Order: sequence, then structure tokens, then C-alpha cells
Amino acid sequence: MRQSAIDLSSECSQAERARIRAAIREHLRPGNFLEIGTAAGGTLKQIIGWTREAGVATRFWVLDPFTYFEDQLEKVRANLRGAEIDPDEVEFLIGTTDSQLALQRALGTRFSAIFIDGDHRALPVTKDLQWAEQLEVGGLIFAHDYCAKFEGVIWAIDRFLARNPGFELLGRSETLVVLRRKDDRLVPVDAAELRRARIVQTLLKWKYSIRKRLAR
Repeated sequence: MRQSAIDLSSECSQAERARIRAAIREHLRPGNFLEIGTAAGGTLKQIIGWTREAGVATRFWVLDPFTYFEDQLEKVRANLRGAEIDPDEVEFLIGTTDSQLALQRALGTRFSAIFIDGDHRALPVTKDLQWAEQLEVGGLIFAHDYCAKFEGVIWAIDRFLARNPGFELLGRSETLVVLRRKDDRLVPVDAAELRRARIVQTLLKWKYSIRKRLAR
């Protein structure tokens, strides 16, 4: 069982959480905050606390299939209640980008920040970056597990930045990167980009398999 499922803790390190807190204090604007992948809600409850501390009016959304561990959603809700946060004030979207993005686009939902920490493979991360179309100018993207262990995250984030000069790298701490939308320029993640991500994901899987066999 994941440690976060046992003690309801954050899966971000102390340094990473300090970076998130600083970005909230210095750059976050009022609006909607979307967390993609919440584990036990350990990071979520701290982010909610930091937005209150900074006096930034924020409504929180969580996108997650809630299959990470048994009773995940109830553990998240209990974790929030333990921090004196009403879980009913959080909008829980049960599913993935595939099942939820189209509806929020149709509703015109906009976000001031997006935290990406779901499936770490190249294709799912690329799909999650489609939410950038709903990000306000000046908005933030936090991406966790940007490290050699998760090459799919590195590829997807680097590819997104290379294609989108309207976004800048605001900072990094350990495996957390923070991006900011500078202006309204955006090269959307289209079908061709998703095909590319699928190919890269397959190649990375083969690379991992070969490396594992050679290490035996």
C-alpha cells in the first residue's frame, strides 16, 4: 500500500512544497485551481491552506479516477476534514482528462492554476496538458515527478514548453516544475501530438524493458 494511503501525507517533498507555497504567495491569482491526481489529498489540503494564508480566493477541483488505492475518495475527504476543510467545497471530477475535459470546455470553465500529478507516462501527461487551453493568462502549471525515473513526464513537459513560447519556466525544486502562462499564445495538443506521445511512450517502454533485462 502507498505510504500516502496509510498516513494521508503529501507525496511532494518538503522542498517541493516550499516551492508550491512560494508560487502561490507570489503569483497565484484568484480563480479555479485544478489538481490532476490527488493521492490521499495530502498536497491538496496544504495548497488550500496556503491559498487562504495568501488571501487568494480559490475554488478547488480534483480530477482523479480514484482507483489508486482502496477507498481513496473517502480517505481524501477524511484528510480534508482533519484539516478543517469542508470536502463539499471541493469539486471532485471522477475520471480522467479523456472523460472530463470536453464537458469543462463546453461549460467554459477556466483555471488560474493546474497541478499535474496523475499517470506519469508520456501520453497521459500530454493529454493532461490539454487543460492548458483552459488556463488564464498569468496562470500557473505545476508538474510533479519531472525526473529521470519518469521520462514520460520530462518528455511531455519539455515538448510542451518547446512548442509554446507563451509559457515560461518559472522555477524548479527537485522533481517539481512550475510554469506560467505569459500571454494568450497557445499551440494546442492536437491529434498529431497525441499520436507522437503514444509513439514516444512505446519507445520509452521498450527502453525500460531492455535496460531491465541488461541489468539482470
